[in-house]
Amino acid sequence: MKISFPQLKEEAILQGFPIIGIVKPRYFTDLKDQLTEYIEEGYTFAFNKKDLEEKCNPFLTMKNCKTIIVLGLPYYKNHINSENNSLKEASFNGKLARAAWGEDYHRVFHRKMKNLGAALEKMNNRITYQSYVDTGPLVDRYLASKANLGFYGYNNLFYHPQYGSFVFYGYMLMDQEILPEEKETENSPRLLCENCKECIKKCPGKAIERPYRLNPSRCVSGILQKKGILTEEEKLVISDGIYGCDVCQDVCPYNKGIEVSEEPAFDPSHPLVFPDLVQLLNLSNKEFKNIYGNNASSWRGSRVLKRNALIVLGNLMDPSAIPHILPYTKDSREDLQDAAQWALGKIEKHMEE
Repeated sequence: MKISFPQLKEEAILQGFPIIGIVKPRYFTDLKDQLTEYIEEGYTFAFNKKDLEEKCNPFLTMKNCKTIIVLGLPYYKNHINSENNSLKEASFNGKLARAAWGEDYHRVFHRKMKNLGAALEKMNNRITYQSYVDTGPLVDRYLASKANLGFYGYNNLFYHPQYGSFVFYGYMLMDQEILPEEKETENSPRLLCENCKECIKKCPGKAIERPYRLNPSRCVSGILQKKGILTEEEKLVISDGIYGCDVCQDVCPYNKGIEVSEEPAFDPSHPLVFPDLVQLLNLSNKEFKNIYGNNASSWRGSRVLKRNALIVLGNLMDPSAIPHILPYTKDSREDLQDAAQWALGKIEKHMEE
């Protein structure tokens, strides 16, 4: 039994995906041209020849692929519950981006795609599919654009008409054909973004060097995920960030009035939104896993987040943070020792002024 797009859409919505589209698999020549251009311009996306081919050719992942199902899961939450408000009463707080407010979206997405796949197999037990989110071989936002689900903004993020840029995207490769609904006219990003450069002007790291060109080496979100010792400029630009950055999304006029996600897994919960920096610095690896393990920010491990916490304490320039910083000034891990010594020096210099 063939599965129709209305059947697919109905089941996807039941499984919690309000955004769904279809792409016919092919070699995406235009994507290869775009990615090649990025590389030639010196943007440091870690592509090698094999990766580039995998991103542009779905048949390298599934030889008999007939359909690419594109799924979107909105995550925008505009409220912070009372539990989170109490968290900000800690002596020192950092900040997480909305993408890390609730449960790790990879887990949520894969759980829902597994349920969707099982439902589709009941309709047609001959189908074979493969599911990916974020770390798959293809480019999820590119597939969303090919499915006419929205448009790219100047900040290089993908915008959905109802949910703005606060959407996670994933996809399923399937060996059965599903005909898409009649295509709608694509929104033009040039019409929606021209005469507005708020994201470019307000980006803390000046990472959006021009429309549709994001320099990942200057992006605060990328800096916060880097391992090792950060530069002076990087330490200053992260401000109070522990993981992720929402600035270019928060200042975007198109994101004003977007619909709030109904996904309960993304509701803010402890210790998210405003992590207690002192608590974070004192967590053992086991305690870190217990508290942060189910959150998207944990994938880099406690070491990177603790380094970020030390830098934030320096940026806050509060002398009462010194006792919490001092133990790390002699830490055997060079990145933590460097962050602590920098934070201590910044506070001491502020005290002298």
